[in-house]
Amino acid sequence: MAYADFTYYRDIFSGTLITDENTFRTFAERASDFIDTATFDRLADAELLEHHKTKVQKCTCALVEQYFRRNTAVSDSFSDTEKLPKTSESIGSYSVSFANPLDYVQEISMTDSDFQKSMKSTVLRYLGNTGLLYRGVD
Repeated sequence: MAYADFTYYRDIFSGTLITDENTFRTFAERASDFIDTATFDRLADAELLEHHKTKVQKCTCALVEQYFRRNTAVSDSFSDTEKLPKTSESIGSYSVSFANPLDYVQEISMTDSDFQKSMKSTVLRYLGNTGLLYRGVD
């Protein structure tokens, strides 16, 4: 279950980056899963969720934008073959071969740790003072 919907994103969070409701819904599910992991599923407690609802919704929207930016960057890097390096080029009966974009998945995943750090930083900014991120024993 996503913690924020498109109406909240557009009207309350004042988000303008994402204009398609289906796109928002997809990334909102991923963002909510990330929040559940960071909060050790504490938001399954309806009372706790209600108490921190606004902060959780804002955090969800901020994470959705991060997922959207990353997805757009990855998609853009694979959409233009002329940005990819040539692997071979012939002159007689002219022929050009470009690198396979999937060969660059490892490069994208190497930046995954930076992306994860950015996501954690966002969660900390919105939920850091709520007690939801506490790792100790109660």
